[in-house]
Amino acid sequence: MRFGKRQLQELLYYMVLTRRLEETLVRLHRDNELTTPLGLRTGLEAISVGAAFVPTPKDALASSLPTVGALLLRGVKPEQIMLQFLGKEAGPSHGREGLLHFGDLSRGLVATTGHVATHVSVMAGMAFAYRVRNQERVALALVPEEAVATGDFHEGVNFAAVQKCPLIVVVVRYPLSREGSEVTQLYERAKGYGLASLPVDGSDLLQIVQVVETAMARAQAGDGPTLIEAVLRSSRRYFGNESAVPAPFKGAARLDSDGGEGAKDVDNDPAWRFEKFLLQQDWLSEADRASLIARAEEAVSDALRAVDGAAPAKTDRLTEGLYASP
Repeated sequence: MRFGKRQLQELLYYMVLTRRLEETLVRLHRDNELTTPLGLRTGLEAISVGAAFVPTPKDALASSLPTVGALLLRGVKPEQIMLQFLGKEAGPSHGREGLLHFGDLSRGLVATTGHVATHVSVMAGMAFAYRVRNQERVALALVPEEAVATGDFHEGVNFAAVQKCPLIVVVVRYPLSREGSEVTQLYERAKGYGLASLPVDGSDLLQIVQVVETAMARAQAGDGPTLIEAVLRSSRRYFGNESAVPAPFKGAARLDSDGGEGAKDVDNDPAWRFEKFLLQQDWLSEADRASLIARAEEAVSDALRAVDGAAPAKTDRLTEGLYASP
């Protein structure tokens, strides 16, 4: 895929917007404004933005990771994400659920649950439907590495392999796992299912775009599913699972001078890596950089103003859509 200068800058904008929005959610969390624990996976901007960039809204996308960037790239507004975490009536789930488990089929977003692999089978079923209907559509599932230890994951990828479904599964891994299963060379093990498999640097946005594009081409040609193993370069997490504390995206000079863990690991930060790459290639000037950061900050500020005073969930409607009428 050939990129224009503006397109590359727009990808960086979505990475910065993701980070700025997550920083704001952390502040709301610390002020006890949120209705649920905040379990962001800050540092996945390259994966969430890169994986969502290639498919179109007609292609289905589901993630059991809180990939804010993918939602933003699919057209979900920052204020909708804030309303969701705040448990407001105007949020996508109307206050019934305060995490990012909502869907919007008009944007190709399929709702998930807190179980990390259940949607792999769902997406395999959707991909099967696309195949039997001869539709040029692809289903893409994003999962953390601990999903590989579940039956849902194996059932889904096995079915997709046997039926040659246009399914793409992206498994996100840290070099040193701190939770769930430790899986060595997952992309090699996938061959046991007859799956095509590709490793990728999970901190490099352009690499992720390239491998997802390759997987989509295979799927659309009728060559079946692909598993992509996206390994992050750093085992450092920016957060705890219950209360996120993301590292700020401020650019190399200020990150390098902070003297903390972020300074030691700045080269592995996906947002900074992409920014640095664009600067080195003269595809981003300091003025461009300042402009897109200001644009992202304004978008988040506008979202905060939009949600200020939003009505809480209506308690008499909380069970709507959950139970069948007698």
